Amino acid sequence: MIAVLAVGGTGYYYYTQLNSTETKETTVATSTIGTGDIILSATGLGTLNPSEEVSFGFKTSGEVSDVSVALGDKVEAGQILAQLGNNSIELKYKQAEAELAALASPSDIAAAEQAVQDTKASFATARNDLQYLIGSDVLVAEERVANAQDALKLATAMAKKDTSAENKQKVTDAESALARAKEILASANFNYASNYTTQTFTYPIRSDSGLTIRQELFAPSDAEILSARAAYQLAKANLNDAQNYLDVLKGNKTTDEVPASSVASMTDARIAYEQAKADLDGTKLVAPISGTITSLDLNVGQDVGTTSIITISNLEQPYTIDAYLDETDWDKAKVGFAATVTFDLLPDNNYSGKIIRVYPSLEDSSGASVVHVVIQLDNHINVDLPAGASAGVEIVGGEALGVVLVPTSALKQNEDGTYSVYLMKNGSPIKQQVEIGLQDILNAEVKSGLQAGDVVLTNATDGN
Repeated sequence: MIAVLAVGGTGYYYYTQLNSTETKETTVATSTIGTGDIILSATGLGTLNPSEEVSFGFKTSGEVSDVSVALGDKVEAGQILAQLGNNSIELKYKQAEAELAALASPSDIAAAEQAVQDTKASFATARNDLQYLIGSDVLVAEERVANAQDALKLATAMAKKDTSAENKQKVTDAESALARAKEILASANFNYASNYTTQTFTYPIRSDSGLTIRQELFAPSDAEILSARAAYQLAKANLNDAQNYLDVLKGNKTTDEVPASSVASMTDARIAYEQAKADLDGTKLVAPISGTITSLDLNVGQDVGTTSIITISNLEQPYTIDAYLDETDWDKAKVGFAATVTFDLLPDNNYSGKIIRVYPSLEDSSGASVVHVVIQLDNHINVDLPAGASAGVEIVGGEALGVVLVPTSALKQNEDGTYSVYLMKNGSPIKQQVEIGLQDILNAEVKSGLQAGDVVLTNATDGN
């Protein structure tokens, strides 16, 4: 009896415990919908970053003769900060400057005017020599063709810059003028071959007694004509160069408006002047930007090269901060997101700002991957802070205040990416589609589908 009762008692115990377990497993967990806030934020560390920073040195080597600034000084762009000894360099600069200025002196202008007259005479002689060999008609026709070709090049260049109907018409007119000039040249060449050579280069052959016994043609050879043409072209080029040079000296033209050959001596003088000026400028240490001197390794008497010896940092307000977030906060690193900055030097003050730049790839910091962002404060602050000042930052990636909240454990994601919940109505769960906004680990913002006071299942599955 005792044994039977024992077995029976044991069976009853396990039966009641099993029923109790099954009852617990099928207990329905619910949650009543309420309202609240969701704020998605991320925190990180940062440092005050100069808006602009430049490290630089002299452009030439030498001994420092003067230093006019000290560490921490504020300087303006273009300000001379230090200088090297430059007596010989300054002398070369003055010589080059004088030589360039002398090119426009009255005596040099007079010499250029005389050069124009000399080249005009040489050109006239060369032209007459060629004209005798090929005839006036041919020479004039060739010059007309050359002028028409130059006019067409100019019209074409202008039409490329400005495709107006007027410029296109100028190209058409220039083409017509060139065609007419070529026709005239062809006619002149025909007349030269048929008449001019016979009339000009036919000479009488006389006997010993002085009687003309025959007429013989001594036409100029191709070599003679080529030589005359070369002399003509050279004289023409010399005349153009001389005239262009004089025009530049008088200020009627700029060096950019004439061929380089016309102002070769002037160009050489200008190059020498600019090089001397660059050498002189290289002995001066000039601030490229306005800002504060944050690094300085420079003393009078020191021999220096061209390495960086000074740093200028522009700490213009509103300040910018280089900040670093954990890689899991990548979704909160968006340009325009609000930020709050607290400097270690000003622990009692919080300053608002926003993200103005997000670097596209993760960076390594002590073996950890971090997100690099740049934050700019919204306003100026009444304290001047040093570059590199440490700060704590908090990024607000989104916020929804006073909204209807549903536990994330109640959400079921559908195949199309939407969400549903099981809503208790009359004691039975009913599947209800909802529109979700911001989410954190525990709750999600409900935009539609639920309202405060609704009861939802938090442990339901589609199989329940």
